[in-house]
Amino acid sequence: APRETSDGHFIRSLTMPTNPTSMRAACAPESASRATQSSSSTTRSATDWFRASIRTTTRTPRRARQEMSHGAVAGPRTWDGSTPPVITSNVEGTWAYDTVNRRLREDILGRVFRDNADVLKVGGEAERRLRALERELSTASTSVIAHIDDDGGPDIATWRDLLEPWVGTTWLDAPWLLIEFYFYRRILVAIGYFDPSSPLFNYDPFAADKMNGLRAGASAAASLASKANAFAKRSKSDDASLAEELRLFVMVALWGNRMDLSIWPESGAKGDGANRASEAFIEALNAGEKSLLWDDSASVAAKLAERSMRDISIVVDNAGFELTCDLALADALASSGAAKRVVLRVKAHPVFVSDAMDKDVRDTINAMMASEDADTAVMGRRWASHLSSGAWIIAPDFAWCQPQPFWALPRDAHDELKSSDLVVIKGDANYRRLLNDCLWPLDSPFEDVACYFPAPILALRTLKAELGCGIPQDKQAIASVDADWMVTGKYGVVQFCEAPARQHAVASQIYGVSAFAGRDDYTPHERLALSKTLAALANASKDLAHALKTAPLRRTALLGAASSGDKNASGDTQQKLDVVANAIFKRHLATCGAVRYYSSEEEDAPRVLNESGEFVVCIDPLDGSRNIDCNVPVGSIFGVYRVDDGASALDNCTRAGSEQIAAGYAHYSGATTLVLACGDDGAAVEYTLLDGEFVVANANMECPKRGQVYSLNDARFDDWPKGLQTYITRVRNGQGESGKQYSARYICSLVGDFHRTLIYGGWCGNPRPHLRVAFEAAPLAFVARAAGAVATDGVVNALDIKPREMHQRSPLFLGSVDDITELVRCGDVQQDASKSYSV
Repeated sequence: APRETSDGHFIRSLTMPTNPTSMRAACAPESASRATQSSSSTTRSATDWFRASIRTTTRTPRRARQEMSHGAVAGPRTWDGSTPPVITSNVEGTWAYDTVNRRLREDILGRVFRDNADVLKVGGEAERRLRALERELSTASTSVIAHIDDDGGPDIATWRDLLEPWVGTTWLDAPWLLIEFYFYRRILVAIGYFDPSSPLFNYDPFAADKMNGLRAGASAAASLASKANAFAKRSKSDDASLAEELRLFVMVALWGNRMDLSIWPESGAKGDGANRASEAFIEALNAGEKSLLWDDSASVAAKLAERSMRDISIVVDNAGFELTCDLALADALASSGAAKRVVLRVKAHPVFVSDAMDKDVRDTINAMMASEDADTAVMGRRWASHLSSGAWIIAPDFAWCQPQPFWALPRDAHDELKSSDLVVIKGDANYRRLLNDCLWPLDSPFEDVACYFPAPILALRTLKAELGCGIPQDKQAIASVDADWMVTGKYGVVQFCEAPARQHAVASQIYGVSAFAGRDDYTPHERLALSKTLAALANASKDLAHALKTAPLRRTALLGAASSGDKNASGDTQQKLDVVANAIFKRHLATCGAVRYYSSEEEDAPRVLNESGEFVVCIDPLDGSRNIDCNVPVGSIFGVYRVDDGASALDNCTRAGSEQIAAGYAHYSGATTLVLACGDDGAAVEYTLLDGEFVVANANMECPKRGQVYSLNDARFDDWPKGLQTYITRVRNGQGESGKQYSARYICSLVGDFHRTLIYGGWCGNPRPHLRVAFEAAPLAFVARAAGAVATDGVVNALDIKPREMHQRSPLFLGSVDDITELVRCGDVQQDASKSYSV
């Protein structure tokens, strides 16, 4: 049965972006230095290709018009939420054009006819349907997409959703990735693959090619087997070279991707295939540095050598020798203990000529065991034992046979990947789905494009399509000596993202904001950097929530005062979790790369995290930490400023709250809540942490104009100034302006008291100069303003207070406009600092 997508629909993932600025940026020469594109006939520059793509794809498909707002619901990190245009096949001189206009018909379909001549009866139903498909392809510029006939396949409803926006569009004008998958699915319809009454039911039309590819790699497989067997014998030891040897198997899996039968000439599965397999293996042994455009193999191998992973998923690409290489990697992972289990995620039906299915994995294992080469047979038997013991699992799924991007995977496939400790994405078609076949500037950071992925990800790809990301400009320049460098498989990338940032909803909050601290000229780069900063704050809050949840089980390490009863720079006794929280936020903000200055309540001076960062973060990492031992709600409070390049670090961190561009707090209670306000006109948005990601719970928090609760420590009544005593006495007795009798609610956790106030109204605060201006008063005042509430020190608006020093304190009253106005009208509400309290 069809399954729900992880973001709830399929349509938006295959549409063009709506933001013209984004499209222009994607096409700018400086961001699109992709050398040249080529086919067998003509070449054109990347810039010309981009411009032509946009010029010729302005037609928006029906129904998709209503679906296109800011790009995908959850996808790559961009400055405004849109994505670059997807590749279509209507630009002459591109690989995509040659594929749809010629290759699918002449090379792929022609091969189906030749390799299956013994079962395709001339004039029979299968042959007739395949010839009809051939005629459509011969007029690809005018033939239009139609819904796939209901052939009994369990994926038919999903395909109806995928195709609906493009029905009536020509083969050349629709997205290239969609067309390729559509073509292979049409082949299955033609032969009756899903029809039990068809003589070709469950028949693989590409089986001959796959077997030829396996045979062509036999010699290279024997060379590989000797190394795999030797590694298996010693891999359980604490050999210091384990990481380097695991790196070799990562490289074997990468360069095995050259063995893609869909781009071979027909003779390639014979003599030429053996040469390609040998070259791929030699490239792997030499680590292939000269052909690597990005190489994270050492870092991922070091991670694997920790032997700390439970499940590793490999999203398998091609059968033949490439599958042999992938299984060698899976063997190394199992034999070394790098993973307890390796899940081989394969196609549920034939697609892309050589893509591997369950049967192909088993055929490969059987072929290895039956080999006359002794080493190969030993390797094959070990592979069979992995399968029988459960160390390997073969998991076929229709999700890998469809064109939607990986951010719109069916829900169960998405969740299965999410449960993996590492997902290895193999090959070009899978990589194209990772990018949605979008024309990203080639130097777009891989971690930005893959930030949505639900688990740590390793992408192993040799380039066979004119797109990519994470390729530095100097590498592009070297590779572009070859005019067709993006399509031959000569060049490759090993790209590893250990912790995809995710937090799409939080990072997207800035999209609708027009101005920040009076400025409406933020560049795309600045907006993207701010988006990353907010995602980093969200992820730090998530990690701290986990630490707090487990703190009672780790009492010695996490609860109680820090060593020697140290006091922080604000003079408060520092708790162990204060130190932990500070480290968590500092690490996430340093990693995101966008924050220059980090000013924390737990430190005595601002810290420089990244010299080139654009922002300042002032933060109380853990407010209310004295309540931790008794499980009272606590929080984190933060404010974000744009760096003033002409000011010192300290001056950057001691500014009026009105200069903030974003602020918020995390509230750790029965649920973990994040409240965030962005820009001069943005709403206060409430998020709830769900399965590792903050999701919108209230898109527009609004504090009532008046409440019926005040929140401060009544035990201090006798120490308060006359004005505050008068106010409290009146509202307690129902003699205030509202005529209602007020109640007191006081948690002694500022975030908890403030969050309740925003929801129910009333006010909270402290009349003493106790709360830090930069770390507590200014950020909460910013959020209060966004929620229609107000903040004051009892005399002036809290946003107008410019601290003279990093840890300056102030009285603070936050809450409903009418309540705060009534309070301030009483005058004399600030308590002096002459008296201090131990609890």
